[in-house]
This record gives sequence, C-alpha cells and structure tokens, in this order.
Amino acid sequence: MKPTILLTRPREDAEKLAAMLTSHGLEASYVIAPVMEIVALDPEIEPTGYSGVVLTSRYAVPIAARTFADLTAYCVGGATSTAAEVAGLKTVSANGTADDLVALLMRENISPLAHLHGTHTAGDVAARLTDAGLLTRSFAVYDQKEVPWPRATQAQIDAAHSLIVPVYSPRSATLVGARLGKSAANMTLVAISNAAAQAWDGPRPTKTIIAERPEGDAMREAIASQFT
Repeated sequence: MKPTILLTRPREDAEKLAAMLTSHGLEASYVIAPVMEIVALDPEIEPTGYSGVVLTSRYAVPIAARTFADLTAYCVGGATSTAAEVAGLKTVSANGTADDLVALLMRENISPLAHLHGTHTAGDVAARLTDAGLLTRSFAVYDQKEVPWPRATQAQIDAAHSLIVPVYSPRSATLVGARLGKSAANMTLVAISNAAAQAWDGPRPTKTIIAERPEGDAMREAIASQFT
C-alpha cells in the first residue's frame, strides 16, 4: 500500500512540493492540508537609518524589496536568499539556521539592522543581536494565520495506514501534531531542524528524520529517502 505524504505548508508551497516529489517518481498518495496561510501585514517602517535588512523567511521579501531596496539583505538560507535576489536585492546568505545568521551578522559587525519576519518567529534574532551590541529593530510583516482542515480532509488523514509528515517549523510541528491525535498510522516525521522535531507533540512517530540542512532541497531529499 502506498504511503500518504501529508503536506501542510501554505497551499502554494504544498502544491509545488507535491509536484516536485511526483516528478521524481515517488509512488505515494498526497494530501495537501495547509495548517497556515500567509497574510501580509502593513507595519509602519521608517526606511532610512539602517545598514542592512535581516530576513528569516522568503515571505518577508516583498516588503524588504519595497522598503529597503538599496540595502544588503542578510538571509537565513538559500530559499530566502534566492527570493530576495529575484526581487532585486543584494544578498548574503548564512545557508543555515537562525544561529548561523546571528553568527554571520556578528562577524560582519553591522548595525543598525531591521529584522523583517512573521508574527510567529523563532530564534530571537533581533534580541540576540541587540544584546551583542548590534542594534536591531524587529518588524512583523506577515502573519501565519492558522486555518482549519475540512472534515473530509481530517477523516482522510486519520484513515491513512502509513503517513509521512514533513514539518518545516516548530509552529507547524505543534499545529500538525495536535491534529493527528486520532491517527493510528505508521508515521514517519520528517523535520527541517531539531527544533521542529522537538516541537512535535503528536502521536509518537515510528521514525523521525532530521534534514541534513535546514532548507527545502534537503527536506525533499529526506522525504525521498523513505522510498529507496
């Protein structure tokens, strides 16, 4: 019986991931069931007086490109950096986690900085940089609004015999885990980071896989590894 891959990212991202996995010939059933949608916010941001902009998600790129077009964008990883480059920003990527980004900025020793992020964020980037002497202001520029699953989708997931569950953040791990309480599936958790895996509070997985790198390509590789 084919395993079911449960894709819970925002719908556009989940559909792209399903298409990529399908193109690699993974014989699986796909359930696209977002637990969040991205809602743009419109904070008041003074566009002058900063030496760089800090981005920990590609969802912050549009407002960064509008507000700080002449600044270097210091990005947590490849996906964010690529999105920022496409938007016309000069970028420097930490190619890792929030810890790697903080370490990079401390080496660069640049301030003041503007950190653009979601309402729900992890890593305490702005606070850690400010405590280290690099004044960093924090701006929530989008919200990760929780969305419910339709009853039929929940029933389909609960009935699955074998589930592969990728989680891309601690918050998504928490939200998804809470919704799988009725699942008796043989479950494989694929987490983008140790922090995401540790946030899981759902049914005990049969197996937990941590991506080799906290980025999309490594997550796809980790998912695909379950089909070899």
